[in-house]
Formats: sequence, C-alpha cells, structure tokens
Amino acid sequence: MGCSSSRDAETPTATTRASATTLPCSERCINDSKRTARSRRHSRRIDVPSSLTLRAYEELGETSELRAGSLQQLRSELATLVEQRVAGWEDLQRALEQPDLWLVRFLRTRKYDSARALHALRGNLSLSRYLEGLPARTGGAKPGAVAAVRFWDLHIEDSSVRYVLDRRLLATVPGRARDGSAVVLLSPSSDFLVAWGRLGVGGFTLAVLKLIEALSLEPRTQLCGITVVVDLRRASSALISTSLRPDMLRLTERLASLLGSKAAFRVRGLWIVGAPWYARALVNLVRTFLSSKLRSRLHLCSAAEDLHAAVEERLLPAGFGAGGGADEGGAEASFEECLLALQRRESSTRTSLRSSSSSEPLVWQRPRHELSPT
Repeated sequence: MGCSSSRDAETPTATTRASATTLPCSERCINDSKRTARSRRHSRRIDVPSSLTLRAYEELGETSELRAGSLQQLRSELATLVEQRVAGWEDLQRALEQPDLWLVRFLRTRKYDSARALHALRGNLSLSRYLEGLPARTGGAKPGAVAAVRFWDLHIEDSSVRYVLDRRLLATVPGRARDGSAVVLLSPSSDFLVAWGRLGVGGFTLAVLKLIEALSLEPRTQLCGITVVVDLRRASSALISTSLRPDMLRLTERLASLLGSKAAFRVRGLWIVGAPWYARALVNLVRTFLSSKLRSRLHLCSAAEDLHAAVEERLLPAGFGAGGGADEGGAEASFEECLLALQRRESSTRTSLRSSSSSEPLVWQRPRHELSPT
C-alpha cells in the first residue's frame, strides 16, 4: 500500500509536468493553425501557361507542393517577426496581408530559398521606407513642394502614378521580348527634372516601382523576368548633372542593390540606348554599382536599332526603328492596354491547374517526367 500511495502521490506531479510542457506546444499548434488559415485566405487561383510548367521545374525546381510549403513557411516567418515586433514590423504585417501572388515573386526569384526570399522582401520594404523619407530637396527639388507618398497606398490610379504614365516617363510594350520577358521602357529627359520637382525624387521612384510591381504580378513574368531599357537619347546635360549629385548617386546605388539582390523580379537584361558623351561618367558609375551578374547582362548600344536583338521592332514605340509600333500599336498603347495585351496572350494558352478534388489553388503542375521518370 505504501508503494501504491507513493505512486498516487507522484501521479499528479507527472501530470502537472506533462501539462506544463504540452501547453506551450498547444499554443504553438493553435498559432500554426491560425497562420495556415490566414495563408488559405490569401490564396487565390493562379492559372499559368502549361508551356512554362517544365521550364519552371527545370529552372526553379518548382512544383505545386514546393510552392505551397514555401509560401506557408514564408508567412510563418513573417508572422513570427511581426509577433516579435522587430524593426519595421508594421511593413511586415502589411506584407503578410498580401495575396500569395504578391509573395511568391520573392520565392521564385530566389529559387525557393525562403531565407533569401525573406531577406529580399525586407530589403524591398527598407528601400520603400528610404524613398518615403528622402528629403524634399533631394535632386534639387524645392523644400515643401513635395507631397508625402506611401508605397502601400499607391495604386495605378494614384495621381503620382498617373503623372508618370500620362507623360510616358515609363512605358511597356504590348508583347514580350524574344526571351519571353516583359519589357520596361524608361525615357529620361528634362521631363524627369519636372517630375522630381513635382513628385519628389522619392515619390517619383516609388511610382515607378509600383508600376514595375504591376508587371511582376503576371505568372509568366515571374518566371521569364523583365528586360529594362533606359533610353538616354533625350537626356539633357542638366538631367545628367543632377543625377551626378551625391544624394542622387546614393539613391542610384540603393536601386542597383535592389536590382542585384533584392528585386521581386528577375532582371533578364539591362539595355542603355544612345547615351550621349556627357553621360558616360554616369554610365560608368552605374556599372560599378551593379553586381557581376547584372554587369554581364548590361548592354550599351549607340543606335536604337541594336535593341531589336532583344525586342521585336514591331512592339517598340516610334523612334526605335522605321516600323516601330506599326503592327502592335506600340507607339500609342497605354500601360493598361499593354497589361491587358499580355494577359490576353497568356489566357489564350493558359491551362487551369485547379485539381477537381481540391479547392486549394495550384500554380505549376508537377512535370510528367517527375511523376514517372524514365
């Protein structure tokens, strides 16, 4: 009986210890369940061209299982940082509220390395904060003449974004480059100086990044990347001298770092067209800011026709060749029309990847050779 009494006395202690150790685990399970539910709420059906399924697997190792698991892990890491109230946690909370299509860009550009994806995402948010906090006099703008711009509040109908589009300071084309990438055209001119004075250098750059973000949300663009074309043929000496100011060079270095290691899109090529002699110093400085990978993708060409090696002439605006824009309306198409054209081209060859037995969205189907290797 003494032994029985001893066991009875020990039982509550063991139970207490068990409950003490399992309670935190239960809380963690509850938190994990909440995160999983949150992830499902942000999921959406994403249809992609079936022709890219094999390419996604070969280049990124992407399967639907890998994508779902990596997104869940990324959301879990973001939620942990938010709970810990790390520096910039408010931006991380906003990122956590974004749909999967927004977050998966960082995973795809980092070949599903979640640690690098999280680093790139935080670098993007840090750059946005930096741009929001740039002094009004950056680039020579008059103090007090610039309205505050927040990246999270920007959308395609925002006044600063419309200002950039209406003056065609940034444009795209109603088609893709020869390698399948989307195309961004930047045309620096004296209008840039006016835009910097009106929007501020930070606000202008945020508007440009928001438009590039709109392009990067296309599944095909997330895989094939973006070709960036900077047309310097109309760049004035005043614009170049302003760009060589120390504060502008610091911004240029930050942007080069974004393109090199923190971008939410793959940079397939960087073309600088028609740089005048007085812009050579700036071009050489920009080259030093670029990573070795980006330098290998940098193309300097004196004639606009040289760009035809990367982008078909019929897609380009007038001024990039005798027939520029003749077939596709590239000279007149608006940014929105170009986005719709890209979506129409994709939808014509798009295959739904939704499983009939599951309500969860899939992005890339597992390639056949992975299912039954031969």
